Formats: sequence, C-alpha cells, structure tokens
Amino acid sequence: MSDNHNEIRRYQIDSEELAEVKKICIIFWGLIGDVLLRVPVLEALKARFPSSDITVVIDQPARDAIRNHPACSEVALFSRNKKSLFKYIYTFSKNVLYLRKQKFDLCVNLYSGGSSPLITRLINARIRLGFDHTEALRRANNLLVKTPSFCGNWTKAIGATLEPLGVSVDAIRRGSTFCVSTEARQFASDFFGKEENRYFAINLGARVPEKRWPVKKYAELASKISNQYAMQAIVLTNPGMEELSNEFILNYAGKCIRTPLLSLDRVAALLEKVDFLMTGDTALMHLAFGVKCPTLVLFTHTRPEVVEPDDCQHVPCFIENKNSLDECGLPYGIADIPVKYALQKFEILYAQLD
Repeated sequence: MSDNHNEIRRYQIDSEELAEVKKICIIFWGLIGDVLLRVPVLEALKARFPSSDITVVIDQPARDAIRNHPACSEVALFSRNKKSLFKYIYTFSKNVLYLRKQKFDLCVNLYSGGSSPLITRLINARIRLGFDHTEALRRANNLLVKTPSFCGNWTKAIGATLEPLGVSVDAIRRGSTFCVSTEARQFASDFFGKEENRYFAINLGARVPEKRWPVKKYAELASKISNQYAMQAIVLTNPGMEELSNEFILNYAGKCIRTPLLSLDRVAALLEKVDFLMTGDTALMHLAFGVKCPTLVLFTHTRPEVVEPDDCQHVPCFIENKNSLDECGLPYGIADIPVKYALQKFEILYAQLD
C-alpha cells in the first residue's frame, strides 16, 4: 500500500504547490532542429504559468534558435564541449552555481540524456520534472512522467512531460515558432531588392548523410520547377558543406543565387520571402515550419509523421523501405526518391500556394 502511495505521490503534485511557481528553468540541450522541435512545449509551459520567468538552458551552437522568443526571460548558454577538460570543469561549475543561485521553483528536463539528470539535481529547483526511463532521471527528479513511446510525433511525445502540471498533450501543437529580428528582415529586403521575381529556396545539407537527397536530383528537380513555373532558385550554403552548393551549381542549368554563409536569423528572414523551401529532414526544415514557409520535404530516411507540423503548408516526399524498420517497427524511407515522384509532390504543394 505504501509503495503504491509513494508512486502516486511521485507522479502527481498538489495544485497548491504549482500556484507558487514563479521561476522556471527548462533544459533545452540539443541541436538546432531538436530545439525548434521543442518550442511548442516551451509555449505551452508559458501559457500554463503566464506570469513566470523562464530560463532556457541551451547549447551555445543552438542559441539563435530560441534567442528572440518572447516566452524566454533568459537564454543561459551551457557548454558541454569536453575538448579541454580543465575549461569544461570550470565552465560546468560556473554555470551550475549561477543556475543554482536563481532558486528556481520548477526545473523541466526536456533533454533527458547525457549529464542533464546531474545538472537538474545540482540546480536543486524545488520541483524537478522529467521522464522516468533511467535510474539517473528517477534519482534526479522528484516529479516524474511515464516515458512515452516516441512512435508518433516527437513534439507531442516531449510535451507529455508537462502532464503533471495540468497541460494536456492535446494542448501541444505540432510544429515550431521562430521569431525573426527586425535586422534580419531588413537584410532580406536588401537581399531581394526591388525585383519582383518568384523565388524558391533549396537546402542541400544535412548533418546525417542518410537525410541528404543526391545533389544531382535536387538540381534536376529545381531545373524542372524553374522552367515550368518561372521561378528562380536560391541555394542556401551550409556551414562545413560548401561543396554541396558548388556541386549544385555545376549540375544546374538555370539561373540561381547562391547565398553566403548566413546566421539562422537571416536564413529565416529569407524563407519568409520565398514561395517555398525544398529540403531534407533537417534543422532548416524546422526553421521553415517556424516561419510558416511552405515546404517540400525529401524524407530519405526518417518518417514524416515524426515531425510534421499542424500550422505550416508542407508536402512530404516519402517512399517506405520495407526492408529497413525503425525502433517502432515502421519502415524507414528510401534515399533514392525519383525526381518524377518529387515533382508530383511539388505540384500538390504548388496548388496550395496563394
């Protein structure tokens, strides 16, 4: 009886305790795409505690993904780079002490892995909320959530973290939000000037090779779209993958604009101006969803339902590979998506454009 009582107590919390929540810390570690995927969870947390101050703990490379969001009172950069052990220990200690001094009422761990349980415990918020699938998480947190399967939409699954706070998964939207700065919008206006051409953007890069559609196929599809719909291509240059845009130029017969390396903010501003983006399942896909840029997504490995948004026009290009199953027993996608098939999917997207 006492064991059952303890379990109920650990997975539930009195509303009186939640009424006193004013300062919140949320662990948001991960890559840019991971961060953008979690934005609706941040927004739901802010809606639940509208008068609270929320500090978002994030990796430095992903800081621009959330920096301008109004739900954030503070973005706290937390480096996990261990190349220099002395520097890592120093910055780790400094960051933990800073966060601990804030005396948070609530800490929500949306990362779960790595050293996040340790950080959660050291920050020592009054309420520490997280999933329950590891011993480290169960020890670190005093309010737990049954870990979902992650076989559906990941934003919804991550959003299940907030259920003990009275936030239903149904209140978590699928998609993202990215807040573009005034400076970036001015850059985009200057970039396009007074030309009245119709543009579409192409993102060739992906950190995971399996998520890259062949550059030659991008060039072939872009050529067909440019010729048939009188649109001009803009090729986005990816950091560390500049050779991809060079290869595209060699294989593309039409006129196109290749961007220099740009900040995430400026890329988002460009996406607000173009008719649509052509991309794989990457950070820039989530960015496009965040600024509501119509998107043609080449799912060459992952499944569309994992990331598809509720509030952005998009059409997935996805063909199941019956010989390769994911952890949920569902087929991954094939990498060799035919250009003809992708063009048919684009025509569906084009019919939705204003």
